[in-house]
Amino acid sequence: MGHDLFKELTKNIHFNVTELDKNNFGQDWQVPECLVSMIGIKNGKKPVFYYGITQNYRTSFIIKKGKSENGNNFINARVYLKFDKDSLVEKEKYIVSNGFTGLLLAVKISKPEFIATFKNLLLEDYSKNDIHVKDVLDRIKDRNELTSIEESAEYIANRDYEWLIGRIKYMSKMFNYSGEGFWLLPLKTESEITKGMCHKNDELIIDLEYAKLFENYLVYVDVENEVIRYNGDRLCKNKNTLTDELKNRSENVCPWCGSALRSIRTKKGEFLGCTGYPKCLYRRYLNKKY
Repeated sequence: MGHDLFKELTKNIHFNVTELDKNNFGQDWQVPECLVSMIGIKNGKKPVFYYGITQNYRTSFIIKKGKSENGNNFINARVYLKFDKDSLVEKEKYIVSNGFTGLLLAVKISKPEFIATFKNLLLEDYSKNDIHVKDVLDRIKDRNELTSIEESAEYIANRDYEWLIGRIKYMSKMFNYSGEGFWLLPLKTESEITKGMCHKNDELIIDLEYAKLFENYLVYVDVENEVIRYNGDRLCKNKNTLTDELKNRSENVCPWCGSALRSIRTKKGEFLGCTGYPKCLYRRYLNKKY
């Protein structure tokens, strides 16, 4: 992932990103992994920041099962990013000893990976006759007039991805971006572990459901739209306000893939469906929202 991040960052002229090694600095830099970046914002209103970047984490995909107040079974797809705590401590020492001002955690959010992983997990449980999973997938299929259990599993994966990424985009004030790509999150803010990161046993865990921590992002690299967005509150003045972002949203655009929506009439009523079907399964009934 480090090479991909470096390649994406250097596409943008606003950034001066240098990969440190003993050849270009004339010293024996022991870079732990990935890269150490110098990020300089063109015409920035605040000082240039120097950060080390690490991306050595495990991704844990979890299916949460529960029962609603009305007695229906439900499923939630959730993701946790787990860093080794001891490794982070050593990297932070390295950054401090070499004069840098912080350590960033580089995480990558991939929609295709999320959808494919959870779809396969749900179908695997369904094939094992998991009663809870079978009940939910069958009900999703019937309620949304889908053609197969595979579509039900994909629908849930899309729904939960969009819910998680929607929270992240809201907190980071970036509705017009995909949410996919690289996020550089500071390990510490105000000399304390960034709120929203929890440490358990030997791990530092980022729970994507706790989206508030994305308010502190330093740089976001949108790999779908090939743009780089930096945090105006941390680096320089941001031209777009939250109100501006909201104005650009459209009720006629699919929130899952950006395609146009079209009206579809069925025996159960009228709903707005994505024109990207069957690649995209989003649908919204006019009298309720799923």
